[in-house]
Amino acid sequence: MLALQALVFSDANGIKEHSVKLGAGEDLYVLFAGILTMRPWNRVIDPAVDHLVIKGTDSDLSELQMYASQYFPQMSELLRRLPRVILLMLKTNDCLRAVNNSLLQGSSLETFLIIGRVSSEAVVEAKMTQMKSLFSWIDIWFEEFLFEARLLALQIAFWLLRVRNALT
Repeated sequence: MLALQALVFSDANGIKEHSVKLGAGEDLYVLFAGILTMRPWNRVIDPAVDHLVIKGTDSDLSELQMYASQYFPQMSELLRRLPRVILLMLKTNDCLRAVNNSLLQGSSLETFLIIGRVSSEAVVEAKMTQMKSLFSWIDIWFEEFLFEARLLALQIAFWLLRVRNALT
């Protein structure tokens, strides 16, 4: 599972495993997840469909500012550790979030779904080049199918949540 998949699906073990592999380290993986999502750890691992949604309220903004000032030394250390390609990914994530916020006035979940889908496609493509047998192809296809099914279920649940909120 990719780090972004783990974030979207609130998989704490997957988040830790992939964050450590990406260079965050055993001690800063929680902070790395928080930077990626702009959410505190308890929200990152919350199983609710809308756990990554940023509402953009004044309290959200003040919470982010408080975390930024409180964890500035750890954030600096994390950025120092991460490979340049991961820093580029963070900037891309930030740009997507800003565009999404401007166009949709809100939810960052779409950003994670887009990045998760694109990165999943890249991983599948890389695995296909290393494929050695028909069984490998079936395994890769099935893994991608399950991921897409989970994304679709998440999108439907999120859409239903938005409809419910619009009606109340």
